[in-house]
Amino acid sequence: MSPVWAAAVVAAAGYLVAVVWGAKGWPKVVPALLLAGYVGASSPLAAAAFACCALGDAFLLVKERFFLHGLAAFLVGHALFIPTFVLRAPGSPPWWLVGAMGLFAIAVLAAVVPRLTGVLRVAVPIYALALAGMVVAAGALSPLAAAGAATFAVSDGALAVNRFVRPFRGAEIVVMLTYYAAILTIGLALGPG
Repeated sequence: MSPVWAAAVVAAAGYLVAVVWGAKGWPKVVPALLLAGYVGASSPLAAAAFACCALGDAFLLVKERFFLHGLAAFLVGHALFIPTFVLRAPGSPPWWLVGAMGLFAIAVLAAVVPRLTGVLRVAVPIYALALAGMVVAAGALSPLAAAGAATFAVSDGALAVNRFVRPFRGAEIVVMLTYYAAILTIGLALGPG
């Protein structure tokens, strides 16, 4: 196991502990930045995608004021992950993953879109489409990549439900735990070895 990937695991765990204790802050961006470094030599596109995740994390530290900025940063990250997965993929994604991702996206959007206003009515569905595309592209690469990407979708689904449908207890922990699990798994799938 790479020391850089292990450092990302430790940074993610440390931030999760901080969230449990009610602390937040800039250490939130560290795991994604470390993963950008971890995959950088083997995949500059993946490194840029992880850097976009770190930027999205930074914007989401100020949720209301920069939510759209964070959404845009993660959207670009997903758009960069898609060719990263496709260029390495040995084949096509499994049909069941395409169907499951379609159903998941429809269910989340059906719950969320009626509650959106303004630019979010357009931005959130575009983001969901990019996220679904990323999961499907990851499914063409490997089960490990697919698991990471699908966990990313679960994290974003939980965030969307909590933010736009109905807040639930422990949402931030659920979102961050699944998000860090997602990026760490994707990093492992794309890493140098």
